[in-house]
Amino acid sequence: MPKANVKSNPVEWKFSMLPRANVFHPTLEEFSNPLKYINTIRDVAKTTGIIKIVPPEGWSPPFSVNIDKFLFTPRVQKLNELEAKSRCHFQFMEGLAKFWTLQGVEDVKIPTVEHKPLDLYALHKAVQDIGGFEKTCTNKKWGSVCKKLGYKDRSPTSAIKQHYEKLVWPYIVFRHVHCGESLTGEISKTITADLIKEKMETTEYKAPTDSKKELFYENLFCKVCKLGDRDDAMLLCDECDDPYHIYCLNPPLEKIPSGEWRCPVCLAKEIDKGTFGFEQAKKEYTLTQFGKMADNFKSRYFKMSCQDVPIDRVEEEFWRLVCCVDEDVTVEYGADLLSSELDSGFPTMKNFKDDVEKEYALDPWNLTKFADLEDSVLKYISEPISGVKIPWVYVGMVFSSFCWHVEDHWTYSINYQHWGESKVWYGVPDTGADMLEEIIKKEAPELFTKEPSLMHQLVTTISPKTLYDKGVPVYTLRQCPGDFIITFPRAYHAGFNSGFNFNEACNFATADWLELGRKCVQLYREYGRFNVFSHDELVLKMVNKVHSLSLEVSEAVLRDLEYMINEETRLRQNIKKKIKKEEFVELEKINDEKRSCRICNMTLYLSGVVCCCDKDTMYCLEHDKICACPLNKSILKYRYRVDELSQLKIPVLERIPNLKTWTERTRKLLNATTKKPSIDELETLSEQAVQYQYVETEEYKQLKHVIDKAHQCMKITSQLLIMKRRSSRCHNTSPALKISIEELDNFLNQVLELPCRIPDVSALKDHHLKILNYTDRCNKAFIQSSVSLVQLEELLKEGRKLEIDLPQINRIKQEIKKTQWVSAVNEVLKRTDISLKDLQVALCEGSSLANTKLVEGLRDKIEIKLLGGQRWEEKAITALNSRPRPTMSKLRKLLQEAEKLSVLLPTVEEVRNTMNRATEWCRLLSDIKLDQSKGHYTNLKQLEAVLLKGHMIPVTLPELNKLADKVTSAKCWYDKAAKLFIRKGQPKTKLLEVLSPRDVSDNINCHRALEEKLKENTAREFTEMKRRRSCNMLRTEQEEKGEINEDDNVYCICRRGWNSNKGVDGAMTQCDLCYDWYHNKCVAIPKHKDVKNSEVMKDVKYLCPLCQRTKRPSVEAALNLLINLRQAGLVLPEGVALNYLIERAMEWQEKCRSVLIKHKPLLASTNKQEYIDVHITLKDRNKIEELMVKGDVIELNLDETKDLWNLLSILDEHEVREKKMPAAKRSSPKPSSPQSNPSTKRKKMPSDSSSSTSTSGRKKRKDKKNGNTDELCSAHECLRPESAKVGWILCDICQKWYHLECVYISTKEAEKIEDYTCPVCSGGNNYMEESRNPELVELPAIS
Repeated sequence: MPKANVKSNPVEWKFSMLPRANVFHPTLEEFSNPLKYINTIRDVAKTTGIIKIVPPEGWSPPFSVNIDKFLFTPRVQKLNELEAKSRCHFQFMEGLAKFWTLQGVEDVKIPTVEHKPLDLYALHKAVQDIGGFEKTCTNKKWGSVCKKLGYKDRSPTSAIKQHYEKLVWPYIVFRHVHCGESLTGEISKTITADLIKEKMETTEYKAPTDSKKELFYENLFCKVCKLGDRDDAMLLCDECDDPYHIYCLNPPLEKIPSGEWRCPVCLAKEIDKGTFGFEQAKKEYTLTQFGKMADNFKSRYFKMSCQDVPIDRVEEEFWRLVCCVDEDVTVEYGADLLSSELDSGFPTMKNFKDDVEKEYALDPWNLTKFADLEDSVLKYISEPISGVKIPWVYVGMVFSSFCWHVEDHWTYSINYQHWGESKVWYGVPDTGADMLEEIIKKEAPELFTKEPSLMHQLVTTISPKTLYDKGVPVYTLRQCPGDFIITFPRAYHAGFNSGFNFNEACNFATADWLELGRKCVQLYREYGRFNVFSHDELVLKMVNKVHSLSLEVSEAVLRDLEYMINEETRLRQNIKKKIKKEEFVELEKINDEKRSCRICNMTLYLSGVVCCCDKDTMYCLEHDKICACPLNKSILKYRYRVDELSQLKIPVLERIPNLKTWTERTRKLLNATTKKPSIDELETLSEQAVQYQYVETEEYKQLKHVIDKAHQCMKITSQLLIMKRRSSRCHNTSPALKISIEELDNFLNQVLELPCRIPDVSALKDHHLKILNYTDRCNKAFIQSSVSLVQLEELLKEGRKLEIDLPQINRIKQEIKKTQWVSAVNEVLKRTDISLKDLQVALCEGSSLANTKLVEGLRDKIEIKLLGGQRWEEKAITALNSRPRPTMSKLRKLLQEAEKLSVLLPTVEEVRNTMNRATEWCRLLSDIKLDQSKGHYTNLKQLEAVLLKGHMIPVTLPELNKLADKVTSAKCWYDKAAKLFIRKGQPKTKLLEVLSPRDVSDNINCHRALEEKLKENTAREFTEMKRRRSCNMLRTEQEEKGEINEDDNVYCICRRGWNSNKGVDGAMTQCDLCYDWYHNKCVAIPKHKDVKNSEVMKDVKYLCPLCQRTKRPSVEAALNLLINLRQAGLVLPEGVALNYLIERAMEWQEKCRSVLIKHKPLLASTNKQEYIDVHITLKDRNKIEELMVKGDVIELNLDETKDLWNLLSILDEHEVREKKMPAAKRSSPKPSSPQSNPSTKRKKMPSDSSSSTSTSGRKKRKDKKNGNTDELCSAHECLRPESAKVGWILCDICQKWYHLECVYISTKEAEKIEDYTCPVCSGGNNYMEESRNPELVELPAIS
């Protein structure tokens, strides 16, 4: 991963701007032929070495790389090792460290002088500049050395000398002796081997005991002196085990080292291991991953967004990092990635996806086919050479760079940036190449000593400012996405990337390159550099295809071919004197590595020498000595004989004159200015080119292009003239082909600019002149203001016959359209029923007309009318949708404004309907108020409907809130009334029903009619209740008498028989109002703490749910509810019913009080067993009972009903028959009849565990021992026994009681009877019919 370790106080380094290289902007036509365009600009462009070509606007090839599948491994670049001086510094320090480490010295440290680390490389260079160690010591120049190192005074002179002599000087001597480097000065006598040996001979030497390599071999001899003495001074190499005396080494050692030690041979190999180039990164990236890494690195380094970093700052920082040894910044660069293995950024014919990509796949600027263009020399190389013919792609990040270099074989190069941030280029033209090489060699001679071809390895750079300051012509460019950069032959170039980008590049060569390519091959021979391809082979391949070469290429090939033949002839003549044996070999079929010269690495094609000792190794003819074998034993292998080589140039020589003649003739005719050739002459030249195989020349292509263009012009001219004649005959108004006057002018200019003559040009000129005359007449007519519609139509008719698209014709059409529009608009403005859409259409049609006073005036009128309608529409829509809602006055005002506009408005009907709805609602509300004033009422549903209707109208209604308050009040009152009256489980909608007498309809809208209906139903309700009481009482008597079967009747609200609930509880209770029976499980029975005591329950009054329909609140509560309704100002039918209910209750209370006052003494009696002689008639009693019934049907809680109930109970207890009996009997206590005692008759309690086992579900069996003598005998003629103890018996069939005396049974007999059947049940139907006859039954009279 890239890393940045920048010190806090870097040395400031400024980069001055360099002169800009040439930038070219070709036209679309110039851009169509790349090599031809480059040839036209070559003389100007090559002066800067590099140029930038900006494609025409619109040329942008799509990027065809899959960014997620594009995997590559970048190179690692350490910026402070790129610069020449920095690289020398690092290599020197690395070699020095290896030297001392492998000499066994493990603790070598950089010394410090005056608290600063001593730069040993700078010390070495300073001593070398003076003349070497000996000269520095002899001439006492150590003070100068201190000054060069930056020390102000001479105080550290001795220390610096000591450090040099101890650390640097032994390494310099070693490099001189074992690595062949030159040494300035002489070796100091103080460290000679003789002195060390002499010292060891006089001093007993003892090797250290802790030496890791202390070995003693008596049979080993020193590799220097060849002696085996002094084993104590013998060292063995840790690598090769060779022995050396410590005093035989150069420089000699004073003692055996304690650490690892290498002999001079192994040490020299280790030190020279350093390689030139960049290491590969350990991580593989996709484009997406590399882009994220690059952007993150740049933003972190500059502490800002990538797009915000100025490129000038990146440039200054890059060269500062490169030139500063102390900086440690590492980046990664995806360079020299083969596009054939990954992907090319350009679409190709193998991967295009649509027509656009196919177009760019065939484009000549597509780099995948650039090297094979016409007139490109490299197209004759059949091998797909990567980086030359097959493009390389480059993925860069900030600071990633390419060092100074020239292209292989000094070819051209072209580089295209697909996308990303800019790439900065520096270029030196071929005129400054030698200067650049000399300067870099002077800056870093050590590098070139070790690697002479260093400039071809793209690993060493130097600041362009340094070159510029020393007189080298350096130019710079900034390549942006979509730009092409072209470098010329032997133009040195370098650069760096300012950020993440993607570039693609390849090489190409034109005819002018052949001479330079030959020179480059000769230079490669001197450097011993391998060739990328064989230059001789390329030239001869071009010779074999001479018919496809242009004149310039043919001439260049001929020149290079002659030079090649002369050189080969000279070498063959020299070698034939020494080598006699020759052999023909097709060298092009041999692998390049095997046919490369062992000495100079030259790729051989014409000939080579093979020694008899190694037939797989070849040598070129330039070398006199190839191996130890005699040269006469070698074999000469050749591809062509000398005479064959001479024959090869004959086709070229023959072709050039003929081609030159034809080319000159063609150029002369095509460039003629005075007398142009005819089309026939050009076609004759074209036929000659085909005959003599000139078809691949550039001149033939130009000639063919001119001929094709001439034929095309002839065809168009013929069509134009034919249409002209046809239109004049048939007046066709819709021709198949119509061109504009500009196109006709351009076409005529093209015809006139053709380098040849074509027929019918004069007729075309006449037609053009006629058109010009017509346009002049039209323009004059436009100036006149009194041109009629007829004249305009005549001009239009004439213009259509010309079969050309003239602007004047369109202008005439506009004038005609304007006249028609003006007439139509005047008609529209007179109408009052015009819509906004019609106005918009008229305005739209008028906007396309030319601006005149008349048109603008009419447009203004339409706009005023349209704007007024649109504004009204906006106001209306805003009003209808506004909150709060608009008032009726506002809508009325809108309608008045709409009437003034005289335009059909879409929203006016909606506003009018809304206004009508609001008016109708107000009228409806007024009618309701009027009806209420007349005595009519409105129920709550009607009020809610009116309120909902008002809410649906988008208008602010003044009475709506009041009505809403009234409805809310009515609902609140209705809820209170329902809560007060309605029992749980009853619907609230039954309020009017329960407040009114039964069978009152709820659709009466007048309270007077409702009151009349209430009064009418009150009487009907009372009559119906009397009927029900009689029927139920009669049914009960018939059941008791056994006249009907109880199991066949239905009771209760469940409408089932009396014993239908026998499995649960068969007990039933009789309603004290309607006398119907109800199951105790089906209805709510009044609760009492002594509910099992039948005597107590006799005094409890019970009303069934059908008789007591409400909760029956008090009169006071109902009166308060009625007062609340009247205070709210509401008139509701429920209020009328409640008022009538209260009036009934109060009227009934007055009647009841009069009766209660009359019988107050009777009510005051608290002892019910006391006999009081009451004289009351049956009629009066019935009236009291009717009064109680009338009170019971009123749905209010009236306390007087209890008093009447008590009064009737007292009367029933003192009831006597109207018969003649003795006074003593009348005054004696006697039981009352069960039929006449309502308390006994109405209460039927279930049996308990203390009662007799023979009980029924409806009646409780009473034993006479219980002392219950209140009931009367059921015998037909009761004897009325009045003794103190009266015996009774119960019939087990009819469940009726009888006196024992009345059924003629004694007390003893009764005790023996288990099941008893009365005479009625055993006497048959006669007795039953007699018992049912009311005439035979004497009702008990009330005395």
